[in-house]
Amino acid sequence: MKRISLLAFMLLPFAASAQSVPDKYFGYFGGDYPPAPNTDVGSGFAEMKAHINLYSLQNWSGFTTPDARAENQNRVLTRLAEAKAAHVHAIVPAHPFVFQAVRDSATGNITCWNNDPTAAASWASLSQAMVDQGYLIPGDPVRSTVVAVYIVDEPNSIENVCLSDTNGQANPSFVNAVNAVRQDPRTASLPIASILSRNADNFSQGAKLLDWVGFDYYPYNNDQWKSAFASFKAAVPGKKYIVVPGAQENCPGVTNNDPTAFVNAMNTDPSVVWLAPFMWGGGTPPCKGVRDLPDRRTTYTQEGLNIRNAQCARSQADKLFCSGTVDISAALNLLLN
Repeated sequence: MKRISLLAFMLLPFAASAQSVPDKYFGYFGGDYPPAPNTDVGSGFAEMKAHINLYSLQNWSGFTTPDARAENQNRVLTRLAEAKAAHVHAIVPAHPFVFQAVRDSATGNITCWNNDPTAAASWASLSQAMVDQGYLIPGDPVRSTVVAVYIVDEPNSIENVCLSDTNGQANPSFVNAVNAVRQDPRTASLPIASILSRNADNFSQGAKLLDWVGFDYYPYNNDQWKSAFASFKAAVPGKKYIVVPGAQENCPGVTNNDPTAFVNAMNTDPSVVWLAPFMWGGGTPPCKGVRDLPDRRTTYTQEGLNIRNAQCARSQADKLFCSGTVDISAALNLLLN
């Protein structure tokens, strides 16, 4: 009886706090990309882990063959081990597992994301592995490392994607991919996220299947972006929103946006869920990302700390996750054995 009473006493704060789900995340898009030439995949995490609370996993092999999927699964699990050890939540990629990538034979570039009839089985392999290794606790985002799924990037792009709405309906290939995640009992409760290209054109039906959604378009100034964001929310209502400031210099297609409008949206709009600067690292010199832009590094480090600290203080369960001091399964084993 003493064991049962003690067990009930221990479970009370956990049960109560399990409903306190953090709804504000900070983490650089593609946080596992090599941050600079001659650096390893995931090596930037050590540089940013103290001021993020969402590790965005995007790096993959670029192929969707069975062997490549096994490799991609190992990549995800390796990165999740890093996140769990650092007490940081993560968003995992679905696209390497739920689509078939069509590649140009001459350039090797992806030209389409096609329907994959094996998507459910492929995703189940990853989801089960995440559960087995303790990175995913279904229905418990506070204590789970994995808190969201990134289905695919820019699904409304008119180039090299092939996932735009078809005949006024969500694209069947996109629906199949979403269903692989949504109908898996291990991941059914996870929000499904995607960042669209500029706006929701050609994707109004597909966007309805998303829980977190944003857009990336870097030429806007602060006022232009605020107007575009208001229009985007009107076009895709009732969602949690991702805001994506460009945060690079001398890089093709990306600019160094003033963070003000994005940070203000994060701090004042309860529907904004993820501030996702693009991105921590740069590319081929002279391209630089946040890590090598002192003003942006200062701003985003402080903003990330504010968001992480607020999440870690939301509940007892959040505090325990962030500190890594207690594992409830270990406590249960001690009591019951």
